[in-house]
Amino acid sequence: MRTIRAGAGLAALYVVVAFLTAQLSSRPVLPLFDGFAPPVPYNWVNPPPELAAGNTVPPPVERQFPVGPDGAPASNAPSDDAQIIVGLDNGSVPASSADTTISVRMVPADPGTLGPLPPGLRAVSNAYQVTVTYLPSQTPLTRLGVKGTVALTAGDTGDRMLYSADGLAWEERAFRPFGQDHGVFTELEAVGWFLVASTSSPSSAGDGGAGDVLKVVLLVTAFLAVVIGAILVVRLPSHVPVAPAPRAARPARTGTKKPKRPRR
Repeated sequence: MRTIRAGAGLAALYVVVAFLTAQLSSRPVLPLFDGFAPPVPYNWVNPPPELAAGNTVPPPVERQFPVGPDGAPASNAPSDDAQIIVGLDNGSVPASSADTTISVRMVPADPGTLGPLPPGLRAVSNAYQVTVTYLPSQTPLTRLGVKGTVALTAGDTGDRMLYSADGLAWEERAFRPFGQDHGVFTELEAVGWFLVASTSSPSSAGDGGAGDVLKVVLLVTAFLAVVIGAILVVRLPSHVPVAPAPRAARPARTGTKKPKRPRR
């Protein structure tokens, strides 16, 4: 009976926490209690004034992959901070008889130094220039043979993915969300510039940092509720049957024994 009560209590707590987690997350997820950590700070090329003190400017990143008779193999080229990940598929980089290596370079930039964004949009990430170059010939690959992907994380929630071939004129791209740190990804057909943008103003977009901290606090609270609830349920005393009251001892007989009648 004690085990049944504990299991039922934990199941109920898990359902509550799963619902809370799904409400706080940007997509349905299951709560995994491997630990809690605040969101990783975004590394800006040109940070907002309130984030300048603790900001780390991201450097350019280059990843190299071999090129064989069938071209470059499927691979991922992430930056060290994982704010951008370029994914290549089989056939994305065709073979080149004069080259043995392909270089994927990702250069972050301040969106304010590039062409203006479409009206009503503001950048919520760095702009990243993606280039692909054959080595040692230094021949640039401008268009992929097979579509790859570009995944970006942002400093705030975005609802637009922008692409520019020259960093001057921007166009919207279809995208899908990924991860938990305002991540989005889109198809990579040609090299160029990519960034995440939002249609909301900074004031209505919410205080991204404060909102993230609130989510962490609520999730930690839910986790502690599960732990405390589990302890209380498991430690509930099991039913102990009450022993019957002891029977009263029969009173000893008092007085003089009746004499036995003599046998005839």
